[in-house]
Amino acid sequence: MSDDMGLSPIARERLARIGGLSATEQRQMQGEREMERALSAYFLGDSNTEELWQQLKSLSESHGPEVGRGAQTMIVATLRLQMSDDDFARRKDALLAVETLKRSDKYSAIELMLGSLASLHQRYGETRQQAYDQIREQVEGQVKASAEQARMQGVLVDTAGSVDVIIKNSPEWRDFMMRHDAAGQQTFHDYIDRLKALL
Repeated sequence: MSDDMGLSPIARERLARIGGLSATEQRQMQGEREMERALSAYFLGDSNTEELWQQLKSLSESHGPEVGRGAQTMIVATLRLQMSDDDFARRKDALLAVETLKRSDKYSAIELMLGSLASLHQRYGETRQQAYDQIREQVEGQVKASAEQARMQGVLVDTAGSVDVIIKNSPEWRDFMMRHDAAGQQTFHDYIDRLKALL
């Protein structure tokens, strides 16, 4: 292991002033870096849930049982209401896999809470899409009529692009998104807090 542990010169200088890290602290930092590398590879799709589980199991055996909770805390910190369904599912699978490494009887409660989060995530996306489609229907008629008038005057208009631009700039859409995001985020954060309490 390198003496500088990948620290910046300022951090090394500060450590030198306070006497450096103890062997336990160095081991803990090394474990955290290895855990971050394993999670990074998983998030990037370079490893699957089973490989992540194996890596974290090995780290847990060498660095202690706190590795499981630390990994789960890092995974939860990456959950977002607006993330893709695939990314959300991968994080859910990882959280449940890591839970099996811990000596805990909370697997079912965590699975239930993740189910609630997944349901919220799905409803959020569906409601957003329904509102977008509804506004799109209204705007398309207006844009087609304007495009037809422009075509009669010899001007071509990209109606599909125009519709999307008009929707995203409309006060109705912005107002909906502000209210929808605020309500969704509040519920999402409540669920995340409840999930963290279970870890």
